Amino acid sequence: MPRVTPRENLNNLLTGGVPEWIPFSLDIGSQPGFSSPFARIFHLQTGGYEPAEHFDTDVRCFSLTCEFGGDIPRALHAPLPADATFDEWGNAHWAGGEEGTTDRMVPAAGRAKTVADIERLPSPLINRRPDTSRLKAWHEAGYPVFGYAGSIYEWSWWLRGMEQFLMDLVSEPAVAEAIITKVTGHTMRLALASARLGIDVLCFYDDAGMQTGMQISPELWRRFIKPAWRRVLDAVRVQTPAARFFLHSCGRIDPIVPDIVELGFHILHPLQPECMDFERFHREFGDKIVLAASLSSQKILPFGTPDDIRREARRLAGIVGSKKRTILMPSNVIQPETPWENVVAFAEEARALRTKDRSNP
Repeated sequence: MPRVTPRENLNNLLTGGVPEWIPFSLDIGSQPGFSSPFARIFHLQTGGYEPAEHFDTDVRCFSLTCEFGGDIPRALHAPLPADATFDEWGNAHWAGGEEGTTDRMVPAAGRAKTVADIERLPSPLINRRPDTSRLKAWHEAGYPVFGYAGSIYEWSWWLRGMEQFLMDLVSEPAVAEAIITKVTGHTMRLALASARLGIDVLCFYDDAGMQTGMQISPELWRRFIKPAWRRVLDAVRVQTPAARFFLHSCGRIDPIVPDIVELGFHILHPLQPECMDFERFHREFGDKIVLAASLSSQKILPFGTPDDIRREARRLAGIVGSKKRTILMPSNVIQPETPWENVVAFAEEARALRTKDRSNP
C-alpha cells in the first residue's frame, strides 16, 4: 500500500478522521517559527536556509504579499523618523532597538475623527499574480501548504491604536464598526485569493488575550469581532469548500474558545502553555477542533534541557492518545536565547513519534 503523504495525513486530521501520525511544524502557522537572529543561528549550524526541509516537518508555507494601496503612507502621520517603514495598511514601524525585538508602531488611523476618515483610508493591494512554482512543487511532493490570510481584531487595533480602538468600541461604536468593516473586507479578499491558489490551510492571526485574561471583554468580542469572522469564513466556505482554517490567538482566551469552535475554525494555536491547560481543553473540545500541542517558546524551549523538551513532546502526545488529534508546534517564534540543541531535540522527538505511529498504525 502506498505510504500516506503529509498532505493526506493532515487532511485526515482536519476532516475528523484519525491521522496516521501527529503532524509537527516549527513554524507558527504560515509565519516563520525562527526569529531573524535564530534564523542566522540555523544557517550557521546547517549551512541551509530552509528549516522545514532540514528538519523534515509536515508543513510548508506560501503566502500572498500585499502592499500599501495609496500613494504616500507617510502622509497619514505626524512627522516620523526618517528610517520609519510602513506596512500594507500604512502603519508606521520604527525599531530603534535590538534586532528581533518588538518595534514601535504608529497607527495609520490614529488621527481619524469620523467614519468618513476611516472609509477614506486605502485598503491594501494584493499581489494576485505570484510565482506559485514552490506551492505546486510542495503539493506534488505531498506536503500541505499553510498561507497567511489576515486578521480582524488585531488589524483593527493596529490601524487605530489599541487604547483608542478599545475606547471606540464603547464610546464611538460607529467608528469601530467602520474600522472592522474595512479590515474584514481585506481579510475576506486575501483569504479568498489564497484559497483559490490552492493553499490548503488559511492562517489567521488575532491575539485576543493577555496571560492574565482577555484584552477585550468577551461580550464586546462577540458583538463586534465574532460576526466579522463568521462573514469571512462563510464566504470562503461557499466559494472554496476544501479550504481549512487556522487561528493563532495568544493569551488566556478561555471564554471565547467555545465561540471559536462554533465559528468552524479547524486548528487553534497556541493554547498558550503559560496560561491555558491543553489537557483540559483537549478533553472538552478535542473532538470538535484540532488544538495545537504547543511547547512554550517563553519557558521550556529557551530554558529547559533537551531531555525536558523530549519529555514535554511525549507528554502532549500522550494526552491526545491514539486519536492523535493535534499538531506539535512551538507556542510562538523561537528567540535567539533558545539553545540550538533544544530545537534539535524537539524536531527529533517529533520525528520519533511519527516513526512510532507509522510502525504501529
